Amino acid sequence: MKTSKPRSRTTRTLLSYISAFICFVLAPISVSGKQNLPKTGPYILAPNHIHNIDPFPLSGAIKKPITFLMAEDQNPLRWYEAWAPLSYGVLLVNRKKIQPSTIKALHRQIKKNEIICIFPEGTALSTKLKEGKNGASFFAARHEIPIVPVAIFGTEKVLPALKRFKRININITFGKPILATSEDKKNISALTKKTMRSIRGMLPEEYC
Repeated sequence: MKTSKPRSRTTRTLLSYISAFICFVLAPISVSGKQNLPKTGPYILAPNHIHNIDPFPLSGAIKKPITFLMAEDQNPLRWYEAWAPLSYGVLLVNRKKIQPSTIKALHRQIKKNEIICIFPEGTALSTKLKEGKNGASFFAARHEIPIVPVAIFGTEKVLPALKRFKRININITFGKPILATSEDKKNISALTKKTMRSIRGMLPEEYC
């Protein structure tokens, strides 16, 4: 994906309900901790990353427009993985060097009280939780907005199960918000570690 941008709030809200319906039919979502989500944005969702379809059930679980960040240099997606970000729209990020245009674009979304989703592990897909990168913490501290840690698992089993005409539950847990302040700018890594500890604490042992 070379170009993309978030669609309108109306379009993304509609697509989130479509995601919820498709998941209801093919892979039911078990959601817990939804009371931990702030009533309104802006805030940052920080989920672990197991499979490229992770944003699909996450959108269906929240049923609100989300601005997803996506690495512009990641490996090409299969058609069934790419149609969702192409239709939903994402902000593309250069992982080696964040461009000023990306910072400005994200700033505009935050000023619109958007929900931002940044996977702390980046594009490192694995059932085992990996070390977090500082992207979510950087933007949370910069704008003094909360981070909501998210644990998601089961997505890696969905496609293999569908090939056998079986349904697999996807589990999503929203943790308590971590309030980022201007003081966190002095130690972004500490904020990242705190976020990753929260995610780890919500995942089953086999995913840690």
